[in-house]
Amino acid sequence: MLREYREELDEDILADFRDIVDGVTDDDLENYTPFHWVLEFAEVYAGGGFDVVVGNPPWDMLTPDRDEYFTRYDESFSGLLPEAKQARQEKLLEQESISKGWKRYKHEIEIVTEYFHKSVDYRMQQPTIAGKQQGTENDLSALFLERVFQLSKAGGYTAQVLPGAIFNGVSTRDLRMELLDETTIQSLVTFENRGIFEEIDTRYNFGVIAFKNEGRTEELKATFQQTDVGVLENLEESALTISRRVLREYSPEARIFPYVQSQQEVDVLDSILAHEPIGDNSSDSWYCTPYRELDRTNDSDRFVEDESAGDYPVYGGSNIYQFQYDPSFVDIEEPEFWSVDEDSDPDKSAKRRIKEKKVRGLKRSLYDAYDGSGSQKGFVNDLLNEHRGEPLSPDDVLLDCTEYRIVIRNIARASDERTMIASVIPPGVVCHHAINTFSRFEVDPEDDDLSKSPLHSVYKPIFSDRELFYALGAVNSIPFDFLMRTKVDSNLVMYKIEESQVPRLTEGDDWFEHIWTRAAKLNCYGDAFAEMRDRLDISAATSPDERERIQAELDAGAFHAYGLDREQTEFVLEDFYQVQNPRRMTDEYFDLVLEKYDELAP
Repeated sequence: MLREYREELDEDILADFRDIVDGVTDDDLENYTPFHWVLEFAEVYAGGGFDVVVGNPPWDMLTPDRDEYFTRYDESFSGLLPEAKQARQEKLLEQESISKGWKRYKHEIEIVTEYFHKSVDYRMQQPTIAGKQQGTENDLSALFLERVFQLSKAGGYTAQVLPGAIFNGVSTRDLRMELLDETTIQSLVTFENRGIFEEIDTRYNFGVIAFKNEGRTEELKATFQQTDVGVLENLEESALTISRRVLREYSPEARIFPYVQSQQEVDVLDSILAHEPIGDNSSDSWYCTPYRELDRTNDSDRFVEDESAGDYPVYGGSNIYQFQYDPSFVDIEEPEFWSVDEDSDPDKSAKRRIKEKKVRGLKRSLYDAYDGSGSQKGFVNDLLNEHRGEPLSPDDVLLDCTEYRIVIRNIARASDERTMIASVIPPGVVCHHAINTFSRFEVDPEDDDLSKSPLHSVYKPIFSDRELFYALGAVNSIPFDFLMRTKVDSNLVMYKIEESQVPRLTEGDDWFEHIWTRAAKLNCYGDAFAEMRDRLDISAATSPDERERIQAELDAGAFHAYGLDREQTEFVLEDFYQVQNPRRMTDEYFDLVLEKYDELAP
């Protein structure tokens, strides 16, 4: 009887393979022997699943492993050095049976890989983050964890030893969402492999998680980056209590778990994360959308190195600092590249290249705004021909560089004096990929706009002038920097900026005027900002002492705007990484910020 059921279930699974995997044959499936949990553990399944599941699933990727295959024919193969291993592989492949077996082995892996990619039983393996689908590359531990959710009964308990990527990898986002929203996590401890597993690289991280397979996680008892498994024996003494808000909102896009080190850090994050993501455009308020204008390599035909041969500079990351766009106050570099106006030579103009790139976005916005159907190009051109007698062209794009705008340095590390480095730069300047630009305009067309050429009136400002400098002050503030330092490696990832939280203040809100006026005084110096000073009716801060005081007042106001109390503010300032020979972030400066915080306290 069991044999008959097993054969029927085998055929059902093989039928799934045929439906899911393109071009699979019966010969391909001949050697597969599926394990049927429902049959082998019939009584368990009749009761709804396992009461307890304990496991340490494989940490490998489901890819062809030449060590695994060729060791069948040479036991010393896996221990050979790379060159010797390659030579031995080539020698073994001279044998026809081994060569055919190697091709068959790789083909079998491809079949199983495609099955896992497409099977409805494994729906948590390819999340979409920032509009792009991610993949686990068939990480066996991720596949096992998803199966565990199905094997455990409602209310059952599970404990697993898993690679660190499960808790902070982009591709495992949906697994973390399942843990947060569909289970009650009892505890999580992550480890750095300092002698714990001798055969695994010491740089490898892993974690031990225990959860109940029902409910949702409201708070988590956890500790991170431990080096001694003895911590498991007294977890209650060392575990931090992490709120659901911190777990969910620390990384709204990727849902990465923050590797916090103290309860004070958890509490500070909880206060910071109470605010809206800076990139949330669902309300009528301002928002920040970073993008890259030009690529230093791919667009190099639009750059010249001789200033006299150019009409305007092309900025890179080394050409800005916080609230600064030239070397007036700190030692930052002069522009390395320049470019020419469109009127001089459109084929060599960086601004023309930006228009050519951005016209696609304008086309999409018009298509969406007028409920387009069919071809985007055809629909938009027909719409414009009807209203103004000419199709869409790059000339219809209004460049952000026609206005003052915020830019941020792309290269950023937690060990830098400041991780977030932002400035408002003068109109007319363009930027290559070492700088990300915050969009200055959004496309919001009205019917009357469609008759105009160029279509610049469809662009509406995202910020008022005051909101622009408030946003600058917010992203350059110590509290925002504190948050971003926990998220960066060596570059600012755009979605990590957009998902990070700031107080989204505007005219009339507490701390709005305090922050924008100080950010503007710091940034609006020199002839290039004479117009903006008039628009804002402010004067620039130009003496070193005045600039230090004003920036300290801004940082102190930002702590208040975030709702951080004095103890939390003091913790952030004491915890802030300090470099040797800092430009600004000295002990004296931090003391000044705390002094200003106290002065501003209600």
